[in-house]
Amino acid sequence: MRKQIIYQKTGRLRFVGHLDFMRTMHRAMTRAGIPLAYSQGFNPHPHMSFAGPLTLGWDGLGEIMEIKTEKDISDTELLQSLSRELPEGIRLLGCQTLDEKEPPIMAKIQAAAYRIDLPEERDWTEPVNEFLSQESIRLTKIGKIKGRKQEVEVEVRPWIYSWTLTDPHTLELVCASGSEQNLKPDLLIYALYRFIGAEDLKYREHITRCSLFGRDPQGNLINYSDPGAASGRKELA
Repeated sequence: MRKQIIYQKTGRLRFVGHLDFMRTMHRAMTRAGIPLAYSQGFNPHPHMSFAGPLTLGWDGLGEIMEIKTEKDISDTELLQSLSRELPEGIRLLGCQTLDEKEPPIMAKIQAAAYRIDLPEERDWTEPVNEFLSQESIRLTKIGKIKGRKQEVEVEVRPWIYSWTLTDPHTLELVCASGSEQNLKPDLLIYALYRFIGAEDLKYREHITRCSLFGRDPQGNLINYSDPGAASGRKELA
């Protein structure tokens, strides 16, 4: 059976890297008696995948993982058994059984919503409005050219779908996130610091990934992080 689990990763757990987090979840499932399915061969691995690695130091409020089990287990039983074995900082929000023909979650994610808490010693209203209202925003990021990793300059303004300052220090951002187009919000914030000549503020922001989205056939964003929506899908308002 294929299962999709929605969870939060917060507090001290945000300083656990992706590979260590995978091992943490695997061990918790083993202790909980979850009948995980494994790959074949000399070095079997559990069938366990994630919508996208969460950057070290970020909180995640609507993270998504998928697993395969060897035998039937109800969504409720899985949640209850696994919750008892998880460390502080991981909270399960929901679980659903997927159709075997459903594409993997990592292939469906195309956008993410973030909350960015900026340094509080200044009012960010004017700088953010001026920076994000530009017709063009170009960032330097690591990309592949002819199979080799190197720095490339990318136009990212079309990858910013919406943004709101909820107060003078908090930016809510929805942007591209996926295998084809991916805007890391920390790179955008560092470009904001350079734009106003305040690069000494780098690394003082706090980033929370709030939700992960796909798109329906009409191109509307669908919230896959919502455990209360049918099949985990709810259109972004």
